[in-house]
Amino acid sequence: MRGKAQPYRRVAYDPSSGQNWRTGVVVLPEQAAKAIKAADSIGMSFAGLVNELLRRMPVDEHGRPAWADELDEQKALPLTG
Repeated sequence: MRGKAQPYRRVAYDPSSGQNWRTGVVVLPEQAAKAIKAADSIGMSFAGLVNELLRRMPVDEHGRPAWADELDEQKALPLTG
């Protein structure tokens, strides 16, 4: 499924190498339109926009994005009893 981590395909990039990470991503049409418009409106490339968004993304002490709990499907289930 797109958007889910694939345990058998771990990231092999080593940030300590100092080399830029070149990756290919699939961006859904609605998000692509939003990103293109946002980058264009501030004179940035898509890569520049993504790098700036990642730089500004708040994370907790474990590196988890602040919004990650919103993706937890178990927490989203209604409680019964």
